[in-house]
Amino acid sequence: MTQRKEQLTQQILRVSNRRARNDLLKMMKPVESALSNLDRESVECRRLNRTTSRYQDLDLAAKHMINTLEQYLTFACLIGD
Repeated sequence: MTQRKEQLTQQILRVSNRRARNDLLKMMKPVESALSNLDRESVECRRLNRTTSRYQDLDLAAKHMINTLEQYLTFACLIGD
């Protein structure tokens, strides 16, 4: 999922419309926060040797956020300047 985030960031930086790029970068901050929370919870999962329900919820939320941001990115690319 970190790889998807990095690819998404690179694609956002290539958006030609400055306003759309700035908006997308602002939308990226909650995604980074969700992935950080997911990483913290993964440490707890390794400690317990099992997947916690909180980890599953965080994983689902992070995937949803990334998918939504990818859709907004596609829309921004279609709009152009």
